[in-house]
Amino acid sequence: MKNRTTDKTSGAKLGRRNFLGVCAGVGAGAALGMRSFRAEAAWAGPTSKETWSRGEVIGSTCSMCVNRCGILCRVKDGVLHKIDGDPRNPKSRGGTCAKGQAGVMALYDPDRIKYPMIRVGKRGEGKWRRASWDEAYAYVAENMDKILKKHGPESFLFSSSTDLTEVFFVRFGTYLGTPNFARHATLCLASRQVGYFATMGGVPDSDLAHAKYVLMFGANRLEAFELPYNIDLIDGIKNGAKLVYVDPRMTATAAKGEWIPIRPRTDMALTLALMHVLIKEELYDKEFVANRTVGFNALKAHVAKYTPEWAEKETEIPAKKIVTMAREMAAAAPAVVVFPGRRTSWYTNDTQFRRSMGMLTALLGAFDAPGASFFNAGKQKLGGFDWEIEPFDIEKRFDDFEERFPLANHEDGGYVSLRDAILNGTAEYPVKGWMVYHQNPLASVLDEAKTMKMMEQMDFICAIDIQPSQTAWMADIILPETTYLERLDPLFSPGGTRKYIAIRQPAVPPMHESKTILDIIKGVAAELDKHHEFETPLSDAFDFTIEEYVDAQLKGAPIDRKTLMKEGIWLEPEKPVVFGEYRSGKKKFKTPSGKMELVSERFRRNGYPTLPEYESFKEVPGKLRLLTGHMAQFTHAANQNNPWLNSLYPENEAWINPEVARERGIKNGDYVRVKSEAGEVRIKALVTPKIRKDSVWMVHGFGSNSTGQTAVKGKGGADQRLMSSAADTISNNQAMHETFVDIVKA
Repeated sequence: MKNRTTDKTSGAKLGRRNFLGVCAGVGAGAALGMRSFRAEAAWAGPTSKETWSRGEVIGSTCSMCVNRCGILCRVKDGVLHKIDGDPRNPKSRGGTCAKGQAGVMALYDPDRIKYPMIRVGKRGEGKWRRASWDEAYAYVAENMDKILKKHGPESFLFSSSTDLTEVFFVRFGTYLGTPNFARHATLCLASRQVGYFATMGGVPDSDLAHAKYVLMFGANRLEAFELPYNIDLIDGIKNGAKLVYVDPRMTATAAKGEWIPIRPRTDMALTLALMHVLIKEELYDKEFVANRTVGFNALKAHVAKYTPEWAEKETEIPAKKIVTMAREMAAAAPAVVVFPGRRTSWYTNDTQFRRSMGMLTALLGAFDAPGASFFNAGKQKLGGFDWEIEPFDIEKRFDDFEERFPLANHEDGGYVSLRDAILNGTAEYPVKGWMVYHQNPLASVLDEAKTMKMMEQMDFICAIDIQPSQTAWMADIILPETTYLERLDPLFSPGGTRKYIAIRQPAVPPMHESKTILDIIKGVAAELDKHHEFETPLSDAFDFTIEEYVDAQLKGAPIDRKTLMKEGIWLEPEKPVVFGEYRSGKKKFKTPSGKMELVSERFRRNGYPTLPEYESFKEVPGKLRLLTGHMAQFTHAANQNNPWLNSLYPENEAWINPEVARERGIKNGDYVRVKSEAGEVRIKALVTPKIRKDSVWMVHGFGSNSTGQTAVKGKGGADQRLMSSAADTISNNQAMHETFVDIVKA
């Protein structure tokens, strides 16, 4: 692997001002000298005065985060010059963030994996040799066959991130015969899904643009750049909405409203106290509660003990403030949004906390009305692909996941329980092979040391990726996938107030020796069939093209593939949003009762408390609670090595309150050592009053130990190295904010 170039044309030294100029519309290729990446394409970048009629504009879908915004790719002579937002897309509405524009460098990054690489040194040593695809397929198949014959198909673990192409990777695992999957949701939003589904049968959307009052718990939308929420939130604030932002840390989102610096892990105490006030003062929506909910009397008795005065001791929010919040919300109802958020991997009580958020929404009647939460109009129905072969019979998971977490999505699995079962020897059978697709567990799963131990006992690890991530760097072989800008993906219809079909299609031909995940699976399956006798050949399961897959999705749709690729999007004619069908009872909630369940029947059936019980806790004397999160230009740990994005924020910092810093002799900009029971990191201190005295916060995704990532390797502190193992008790979502740390000057 070549070292990252540092000359003026490489982009590695691109400064913030220049990047912002690129984002403003200056030709990205001119700023970065793309000829250094595709020298065969004789090309002169456009000036700011030129139009783009001289090149081609291709409509597609971004993949720099999970939001899937619509994009327009400016291409000339086979070179991608710039990425703009597609104004036709109802979700992103022409917007594209720093990540979206930096997709250019996901394509042209010098650190990108260019060809198959087989490890020749110790794992993690960084010694590789180049391999042909034929050799790579044979190497993967031979190693998989050894494990299959010795331990059986259930001895494989399949890990992947959420993406449109994940379906092929998961299918490969099910056809192989393994039940063991660990997917992204168990690291991110599983507790939200379980909590809201139990309460109202789904996770609602939010009409932020027309809300009068918005309550957000740690949902830092304006820095997460998750469109369209940030657009609507700003519009709502302009229209007079009050934003109340609850978080131990002041964020850019908090700056647009009122910041409530809550004591960590006490969020549910606040929601319970708000419900107490609404019921005691009879401020709740009596008609909605009577007609569209069940369990009110039980809830009333339950929250009687959760007074504002009690909550003040837990949350450190004044009781008077809690009463004021409840009264203001009731006055604004139903145009109130208790925002569900997205990443909910916080504490071990997260699922019950998310339930309480949905229950608060129900008491306010803040549903199915302008400015409230609502279920969107639904997705444009797409056809299903007719898989000719059914998955093989699958044995039970080795970690008893289904029995221990009956309400969790069993297809997502659970990293914490899975890893513990492997390391503790409690698994019913050994897990010796790990197939990892576009996922970086060494960075995304808490307690890095434990993940490393799990990897050490694996006989074979195969990573399929674009970047040489920490996990890929520990693999036995790395297979280079195409970027989202070089391939056709399965279609998707995300739903919303307006139905549409979006496409992700090639803007440029595949670079280097990269292949799509479908082609990689075809190659591995064909080679594995030579070594192992399956009931039905694996290669038969993938005997189709991506074009055939997309055509099957469009069967009966109002557009064909060629037209969709030309247009870049299909839009349903715009219709006014219809509210009131759930309020009137015309539509039922997808719960056992058909109503919002203040007392959860699903929880009762599975042995969980049917009402959220709050459990108090104590801090660890002399230590701070570790909190972690994201910035606008980064998605998890996926693009900190992107040259453009890294130039904006090359190294993360530990946010420390001035009083804490003074006590420990730490000044702003000093390097500090942050220690926990799990590990230790060295990181620069940011001394700021925007963080509570009992907490320390850092951006996730730094401190990579992969020498293949030349921009981010060894820069900053890796939060996952510090976090001790913990998980939500109901969803098994990992709990990233349950670790206490000590900080000393380095």
